[in-house]
Amino acid sequence: MESDIKLTIKGLDSELAHEFGKYINILLSLLNKPERGFDLRRMHRIIVTSDFASELVNFSNERGIGKPITHTNEKYGVAAAQVHILARGDDYEIVPIIDACLATALVDKDYANPIDLSQADAIHILHHEFCHVHDNNKKIDAFGPMLLNQSYVGKDKYCFPLSELCWSEYYANYLSCSSVSDEFLGKIKVSFIESIERAKSEINKEIVSYRMHGDIDQLLDIFARHGSFLPKIASYILGYLDGLQISFEELDSKAAKVLSGSYFEPTWTAMQKALRSMRDKYPDRWKSIAIYKGLSDVMDNYYSVMGLTLNNMEDGIVYVDVPLKPETTPTNPFLSQGLDWFTNVQ
Repeated sequence: MESDIKLTIKGLDSELAHEFGKYINILLSLLNKPERGFDLRRMHRIIVTSDFASELVNFSNERGIGKPITHTNEKYGVAAAQVHILARGDDYEIVPIIDACLATALVDKDYANPIDLSQADAIHILHHEFCHVHDNNKKIDAFGPMLLNQSYVGKDKYCFPLSELCWSEYYANYLSCSSVSDEFLGKIKVSFIESIERAKSEINKEIVSYRMHGDIDQLLDIFARHGSFLPKIASYILGYLDGLQISFEELDSKAAKVLSGSYFEPTWTAMQKALRSMRDKYPDRWKSIAIYKGLSDVMDNYYSVMGLTLNNMEDGIVYVDVPLKPETTPTNPFLSQGLDWFTNVQ
């Protein structure tokens, strides 16, 4: 762990900031015990803010990213923290950015707690975020400059970043499972099952709309926003299960029945195999970004399951085919359709 970590707190009163700082120091001291083998190098500062979205925009500017960093902010999920990497000379800096709601929940006093977190859950989320710091250090050691400078072409542009996200969430939960409460694990499980029940129908509706407007970029953006949540939340569950060494059936037999036979079950099974294979090689046999290839292939197939088939063209551009299926075909064929409608029926 860095000997002098700067804790920057924005938008909180001094008493809350002081109390939160004490809890952070205690948690970092526990994680930094030699027997844990926890790697907190490159973390020089932690940012806590009452305006999470604006802070991410500021951080985007600091990183020189044209498109601002966003966070999950949907009815089915709201992000409370993120961990980011900055290039610093010949090395890197790892910066956790934490929503103030976590601070209020952690201190557990009479402060507003808009996402209704318990103190135990706040501790676990922070534990999870510091596991991202550990994982990022190992990936920096393995990949070096490739970590931030990797450019993707063709369908890798869509599949590799989603694979990286799934690994990160899987491994952070694998490491932090010791602090998860039954209540919090139950909430994640419910979110996963609801996502299975919701995701395919939502994407089907968007594909029907696409038949009308013909804007494939708009469809892909919506898929990134809503369709990617399902494999992400599945990665959360898979990380907990492998960390706790239990099956989904042992966790909740009723929920396991919802997964069994669903459109997502093959993706779940393939994800589990790919993630375990990556973990078996981690970190000493992680030599290049190609370690994500198996998981990326799973994500490629997931796109197809959801109705979008990605195809690489010779010029490195990806062609997105949206095959006609009964559930994604407008009920009135005489309505004005997007260009792809005619392309696909030739």
